[in-house]
Amino acid sequence: MVQHLALITTETLPCFKQPCAGGGVRIWGLGEALQRRGLQCTYLISQNAQGTDNLPLNAPIKLFKPELLHQEIQNGNYDAVLFEQWQPMTFLREPIDIPIFVDLPGPLALEYVWRDKENFFQHVVDKVECLSRADYFTCALERQRGYYDAWLTWAGVAPDAQRLAVTPFISHEMPISRQGHAEDEPLFFWGGMFWPWQDRTLAFETILETMSHFRKGQMVVAGVSDKECTGGMDSAYADHPHVSWIGSLNFNEYVTELKRCAVAIDLCKTTEERRLSSDLRTGTALWAGVPCIVSPQSPWADWIKKHNAGWVIAYDAQKQLKALIKEIALERVDIVGKRRGAKVVSTLISDDSHVDQLMKWLENPTKRQPSPSFFDARTREREQRIKEMQQNIDLLQHQKDSLQHDLESIRNNPLFKIYKNIQFWK
Repeated sequence: MVQHLALITTETLPCFKQPCAGGGVRIWGLGEALQRRGLQCTYLISQNAQGTDNLPLNAPIKLFKPELLHQEIQNGNYDAVLFEQWQPMTFLREPIDIPIFVDLPGPLALEYVWRDKENFFQHVVDKVECLSRADYFTCALERQRGYYDAWLTWAGVAPDAQRLAVTPFISHEMPISRQGHAEDEPLFFWGGMFWPWQDRTLAFETILETMSHFRKGQMVVAGVSDKECTGGMDSAYADHPHVSWIGSLNFNEYVTELKRCAVAIDLCKTTEERRLSSDLRTGTALWAGVPCIVSPQSPWADWIKKHNAGWVIAYDAQKQLKALIKEIALERVDIVGKRRGAKVVSTLISDDSHVDQLMKWLENPTKRQPSPSFFDARTREREQRIKEMQQNIDLLQHQKDSLQHDLESIRNNPLFKIYKNIQFWK
């Protein structure tokens, strides 16, 4: 039975005073749930993460230098380690003798197509190599299972090995608090990190155009305002009367601003990365009890429809979106009813049974007998072929030397010399 688990990440956690991304929210939620089940958890965070110069008090957090991660794990006397994404495993320069769990909440490799295109194939090799060294794997959505099964097969993990489990986004129960603050006009929350591979421009402009036409509604934008990430939207709409840019917030501030708003919006052009994403900005909004507007591809769309927790609209359905924004801005929709639906989803998100399979593994984890990953197998196959080719070359060289020796013996034979003279005088 695992008594002490190390959770390893390069992300800032929600308990920090600094803004955090989805990876930090994800691993914090898992750690909290496991602690509620009686497991001792310690977060190992890269010292390069933001906000590590002012750590939260009374939080089980240690900092590590990437190049010394192996030593930090050994000195901590942990029974197992859980990595947030595979990338931090690249810091391990040698094997460790305790079970390794890897959480795979989103398609990080697809993000590298935009983040670091020149080195994309090196990232692919790194991912396969890291996965080949791990023992258990979790993902956030059932729709991700096939994607990760393919990666794990490349890493030498058999598809029927029962080493991959779906562990949905989880957080603690949302405390009962006042919501739906009395505002002069409905607030629309547009939050989270704005990544360059997520095109949100069409929906953003459609919503603002509708607000401007009816002179009602306010877009509250929380997140980075870098031109590379927003496509210049922050500059184009910096002084727009219906936009409030409030910048990056820490998690508690972010949730506070969320709860002030009538609705949260997460509409983005569909890409393969978005299809496989666990979309924690929407998950966080629903957890906070805020109705959401999402596209049909969102992993939250089914729950939103089932529990009346918001609206599901195609990203490019401008006419439908304009009509909805008008109704919300003019306060003609039952926001209270939508909030009730969002609170139902919030209780589902805080259900500790999400970690049941993970807890079952942690009761008696075993090291996986590693098999060659795709690249290891190809390397070994290539080395075997090279060895066989070298053996063939050596054999041919030996045959050549033998024939050369025989030829020299013939040339030195007196009868051969007489034969050559006879041939010459003919």
